[in-house]
Amino acid sequence: MALLTMIALEIKSYGHAYKRILAFLLVGIAMGAVLQLGIVALTARGSLFEPFTIGVVDEDGTPELVFLFDFFNEYVMDLALLDSAQAHEQLAAGEIPAFIELPHNFTSDVFTGINNPFLVHVNSGFPLQSNLTQLLATGGIAFLSASQAGVYSTLEYAAAHGLDHQNILIPVNMAFVQALMRYDELFTREMVTLVEGNPADYFINRFIIFWHMLSLIALVGLLPGYASGILARFRLAGMSLWQIDLVKWAGLFTIVAFMSLPVMPLIGIMNALLASLFVSAFGMLSGQLFKHEGACGLFIFFIALVMYFASGGIVPFVFLPRVLLPMRWISINYLVANGHIAIILISSFALLMLMEVIKWFSFGSGLKVRAR
Repeated sequence: MALLTMIALEIKSYGHAYKRILAFLLVGIAMGAVLQLGIVALTARGSLFEPFTIGVVDEDGTPELVFLFDFFNEYVMDLALLDSAQAHEQLAAGEIPAFIELPHNFTSDVFTGINNPFLVHVNSGFPLQSNLTQLLATGGIAFLSASQAGVYSTLEYAAAHGLDHQNILIPVNMAFVQALMRYDELFTREMVTLVEGNPADYFINRFIIFWHMLSLIALVGLLPGYASGILARFRLAGMSLWQIDLVKWAGLFTIVAFMSLPVMPLIGIMNALLASLFVSAFGMLSGQLFKHEGACGLFIFFIALVMYFASGGIVPFVFLPRVLLPMRWISINYLVANGHIAIILISSFALLMLMEVIKWFSFGSGLKVRAR
């Protein structure tokens, strides 16, 4: 009965931080709404990039260039044929992020092995689109160069066997261009999904746990252990050290679970309680490690951010090296999102045990200091 009374008083003590708790909940709801809108737009678009238009100034005017630019017009960007004046005007006005300028005799020079580079004009106000345009243009020319290597090999073979390569230069090139215009037949395409399951659920679940961990910052002043005077009162009431820690953890868990109420409809009651179990244990450990509020808050934010990244919530794993994939197991965001209940329970218990070990060593060190 005394234990339950102490727990009730501990929960009541968090009422002093009601302003921080309320502010945190309001900011979290606002940020979650913005993230939800962004994810819905991303999912509906089906691409990380918003579709944009790239200008093409074709000073060469040869039909053979169709195969070179055909893949530009898929998925990410559209092509618009412009003259030089229009392209510069639209680029300066921000209507297009970049345009490609093909010089005179570009095709014939490629066929005869003459270096006649094309130009990519970019607007620095659109860095992502500009870099993507340059990347795809470079890939297109690399594809063209590799293709022409086959032509040159054919001509060298003909010359080595006494044939006049000038007579077969154009026919060989034309045959190669006709084959390249059907370049889709040369490749096997595999669509790699951005994330597993619904993208909106994927990103929202991981962000929610990240923000839930940050809820400890609103309570950072209450995370350290009790002062010596309060500990003495607990001891006079006949409570053991583990009972005192239980009172502290029960109060923190109750408040953290209360702060998860707005997200329960999104991630489920069970996941919210599991997350609260881990977060409260982590909060107890943080309060034991750092008595200063600033240091404790910075530590909480850093660990929350690391776990958020490790879950693939910031950068999906499809964009990361496979060697980083095992890091997801250190992330509570990933564990909750994928329902690893046993690991969450074990991790929470391990954090509480680590706190007890640290407290025991700290208590022992304090005794030695006082003995001197």
